[in-house]
Amino acid sequence: MRMIFVWSVAAVAVIVLLCLPFVATTQINDWIFRVAMLCIVAVSWNLMANAGQISLGHSAFWGVGAYAGVLSANVLGVSILAGTGVAICAGAVLGAVLALATGRLRGVFFAICTLALSEGLRTTALMTPDLTGGAVGLFLNQKLRPAPADLFLIGSAAAVIAVIVSIVLANTKFHYACRALRNHEGAAQMLGIDPRQYRFAVLALSGGLASGAGSINAWYGGYLDPNIAFDLFVTVQAQIAPILGGLYTVAGPVVGSFGIVFLSEFSRIWLGAHEGASQLVFGAVLVVGILFMPKGIYGSFRRLWARLFRPAEQTRPAGRPVVSVLQERP
Repeated sequence: MRMIFVWSVAAVAVIVLLCLPFVATTQINDWIFRVAMLCIVAVSWNLMANAGQISLGHSAFWGVGAYAGVLSANVLGVSILAGTGVAICAGAVLGAVLALATGRLRGVFFAICTLALSEGLRTTALMTPDLTGGAVGLFLNQKLRPAPADLFLIGSAAAVIAVIVSIVLANTKFHYACRALRNHEGAAQMLGIDPRQYRFAVLALSGGLASGAGSINAWYGGYLDPNIAFDLFVTVQAQIAPILGGLYTVAGPVVGSFGIVFLSEFSRIWLGAHEGASQLVFGAVLVVGILFMPKGIYGSFRRLWARLFRPAEQTRPAGRPVVSVLQERP
């Protein structure tokens, strides 16, 4: 019964989200678009983290997707959907190459490689002005740019698709194999799990999602340069959102994305006159969240829900340890 209620609420939320771009104000649509883009990148980062691969350079996929989408539009004259498809393929290829290049690297060593990849791609974009426009940047062909309402709708639909992908994977062997690799790779190998195969798949999938978001965001902005494309703040937000919402969960990146955008607007409106206040707010929230909500907002809500609405028959008798209860059984 509870699952029916949850799915009903989720279906209503999706319908409202997809209809909102046609009736909401421009400011609200802008907030929803930012939430949608952050949600996709957070889901992407969370998928990689679930397999034990912590990325510090997720902006690499975001930037490659942005350039792939804009360049395919300017050179080939394709639409936003085709350009985003090209960007997804480019991000998947980059993720696969990263998986092959890093081999068995894990932990901080893999994280440093992703950071180096992002900075290397940013430098490459700066040094190839004939292709990327260099420091001057390049503009999207405005004749191909869709109407604002269509962009908002495409962004919302892309976020819904990313969450659906995460939900589907959460109930498959792929998800549990990634969890096993995260917890203990040696034990996972003894169970017949090939780390290289799953690492290759998760990096390709994660890279494709992040690059798709980068492409849609570039179409929305209409302008691109290396510092915008490979901005490390994208990686920071992609990390904070799952941690704040609930790491390794499906709902965590979604909840965290709404929280991050709310904090961003709050700090901009009330603390915008103070330089560095926004970064201070993000840092404080991250520290407080880790200390007092180690499982994030979603995990804390589930624990509170279980305490308030747990059926009485599932609770153990007070004052009787489990061992004594088992010993009384014939």
